[in-house]
Amino acid sequence: MSNFAKVGKRVALLSFLAVLAIGAGLLYALWAANHELATPVVSAGTVQVAEPAVPEPTLAGPIKALSNGVIQAQSRGWSTPPAPPDTRPWDQRLEDILLRGGEINDKADSIKQLLKDAPADAQGELAHHLVNMAQDDHYDGVAGLLTNATTQPEVATVLMNDLLNRRNTLKLPMLLAIARNDDHPLKDQAKDMMELFLQADYGTNWDDWAGAVDNWLQQNQ
Repeated sequence: MSNFAKVGKRVALLSFLAVLAIGAGLLYALWAANHELATPVVSAGTVQVAEPAVPEPTLAGPIKALSNGVIQAQSRGWSTPPAPPDTRPWDQRLEDILLRGGEINDKADSIKQLLKDAPADAQGELAHHLVNMAQDDHYDGVAGLLTNATTQPEVATVLMNDLLNRRNTLKLPMLLAIARNDDHPLKDQAKDMMELFLQADYGTNWDDWAGAVDNWLQQNQ
């Protein structure tokens, strides 16, 4: 065989191998393309929106956990509505106060409240019941009525007469408070009573009166 023929056979063989290699590459590329997992692509203009969370149902009012793990709503602590006003006649209400049980000071407070609501012609009688119930250690309510210049004169007179029978440590400071109130209708009577006790007259110098009251009480314990 000539050298030319040998070279031709080699070239043909190399060409055939090249064709096989190219074919195998194409087949592998096709197989890889068919078996490759597709990756989702999000375009630049696409916005992903999260689904809104569904709120859990809420319980009205405070809640508490029971021993078995159950959540239970507690009832709201609504305040009790006030009792309707007592519209009975004042004498029926007074009788109810006097006959019912309870502390005497509580009765005095109830009569004092009734006195404020009662008609003017009944307040004098109620004032007598009030001073019978009010104790020296629970005298603030009566004191407020007595020192009030607008208290009905009949009521103020009953309270003043009762005051003169109270202990000195209560009586003298009350007389001073009334006497120095220029608008009080009983101011002159209160000043006269202080002069009688202290055996002195300081006119309208209330600081001197206050000092004299303190000194008298210290000396007459």
